[in-house]
Amino acid sequence: MSATTLKPLDAIWLMLESDETPMHVGVLATFRKPAGAGTRFYADMAREMRAAEVVAPWNLRLDKGPLARLAADPGFDIDYHFRRSALAQPGGERELGRMISRLHSHPLDRRRPLWEFHLIEGLEGDRFAFYIKLHHALVDAVNGVPMLLSALASSARARRTPPLWAQPIASGSDGDLVEEYRLPDLAQAVDALGAVGKVAAGMLQSALRPSERNSFLFPRGTPKSTLNRRINSQRRFATQQFAVARCTALAEATGSTVNEILTYLCGSTLRRFFKEYNALPDSSLIGMMPVSLQERGEHIAGNAIAGIRVPLGTDVGDPLARLAAVKESMKKVRADRASLPAEAVTPYVMMRAAPLYASQLGALGRWIPPQFNLVVSNTHGADKALYFNGAKLEAVYPLSQLMQFSALSIDCVSYAGTFNIGFTGARDTLPHLQRMAVYFGKAVDELEERVAQAEVAQ
Repeated sequence: MSATTLKPLDAIWLMLESDETPMHVGVLATFRKPAGAGTRFYADMAREMRAAEVVAPWNLRLDKGPLARLAADPGFDIDYHFRRSALAQPGGERELGRMISRLHSHPLDRRRPLWEFHLIEGLEGDRFAFYIKLHHALVDAVNGVPMLLSALASSARARRTPPLWAQPIASGSDGDLVEEYRLPDLAQAVDALGAVGKVAAGMLQSALRPSERNSFLFPRGTPKSTLNRRINSQRRFATQQFAVARCTALAEATGSTVNEILTYLCGSTLRRFFKEYNALPDSSLIGMMPVSLQERGEHIAGNAIAGIRVPLGTDVGDPLARLAAVKESMKKVRADRASLPAEAVTPYVMMRAAPLYASQLGALGRWIPPQFNLVVSNTHGADKALYFNGAKLEAVYPLSQLMQFSALSIDCVSYAGTFNIGFTGARDTLPHLQRMAVYFGKAVDELEERVAQAEVAQ
């Protein structure tokens, strides 16, 4: 296969990578062994996975040269990319979290195809896990969870499910993951330039309006926070899982949307966590939510670094008042989202994200004011249970890349009636990240209690 050039928005992730900010994402998936599985279940599964044919882009590595291109790796070694290990006893969530935190801290080797797969045995309750790490330049989505879910079976009876590297990576568009980049024709170029001009004019007007508080290019109102210090490559990871039905019931009881409830829960978690360390800013922490235009029939790569800023209500003490503040913030978000142009999506994203790109450039970065304090994302996963060789997928969690001056990402995925929350944090900045996962669960309990009290009072 000849070398193929990565799309510009994918190649940016390679440009932004440094020793302190590796640009890989990850997925942690836990499974329960099928009933009646024999003692050779893991050995047989590992043997079959190693023997599977490797297809593009899993067998492609970065090509030498000035352009970001992928080419076949003549020395591809499946034993380097596929690894089998076991947890220390008792094999609980703490031991799993420690292993995943360590694995996610190490950058990928650019001399090889940019991925690793870890089969992890020894989880308590007769369970095992997959941890997949791959470079964000290869993932055409906010995280790698949809990629994994698309490779699983919908039936417990299905066997010999091919591993990830035997299947092409599904793209968010009709095209391939990697493609030869071509310039648009003249008519497209004229339309794009006109759209970019309108976007630039709108941004300039926003910058000149003192009342504008939610401009991504000229942000105001982002408080100084512990989250916006310089970080290194070491990561911590924590998880939380709860029923979608609980979130839906809260949304109905409060006249909210599920996304508003999830945003509220993030804000409540952060408020409690940072108050404990006497590090809560006086004004609300700002979350950056990645933009998606897929529902409008317009392809924008999830790899694009752009999003909409959302105040999380961390400055409001009363839970119900905090929820009201979050709902008001989300109304503004929806209006901003609806105003995004359908034309010239890529130039728009590049322009809107310019300050974020600049903030990652060495010494220059410290002079760029933070656009947000953390990243918050919500991805639809799968509505029904999925399986790998008869083993039921019980939970799936995204692990994010972290950028300089942004030490936390809270990422939610819905799966089979549950919300699965992954907390990816910079180790030195957030030394007790597991508490954040605990506080997220308590925030659900707290809001349920306040809603029940309000219903009784009526």
